[in-house]
Amino acid sequence: MEKILVPVDGSEQSHKAVGFAVDLANHYHATIYLLHVFKLTIVPEGLGEYVVSDRVQLRALGDKIIAAAEDEAKGHGVERIETAVVEGDPAERIIDYAKEHDVDIIVIGSRGLGTFKGLLLGSVSNKVTHRADRTCVIVR
Repeated sequence: MEKILVPVDGSEQSHKAVGFAVDLANHYHATIYLLHVFKLTIVPEGLGEYVVSDRVQLRALGDKIIAAAEDEAKGHGVERIETAVVEGDPAERIIDYAKEHDVDIIVIGSRGLGTFKGLLLGSVSNKVTHRADRTCVIVR
């Protein structure tokens, strides 16, 4: 095991997933890939200027979430860490990122900070584990 992908969103389960991945990375001397995916909601026509503002704010928030996860991993001795903040559908972007970076395992929190609608339609972790073509671990 050389590459571990950990999607992070700032939730408690995401924090636990980082801790689990840190243990794996230290054991296998692996690289941790921290990924934050943000998604813009559909905005009514004519409000384009607000979308740009929201995108900037969501990216800045993602940068803070990634920085906190990176600090945690470094604080526990992980030396090789890659980070990314991307926009799009969280499950699809996680799966695509895993393929693009040829990660060995995806370590994901059981439930993130998604909306109530997301709970009804199925969580990101559920979608990732059912669609990804590599090993996935859901951390509770």
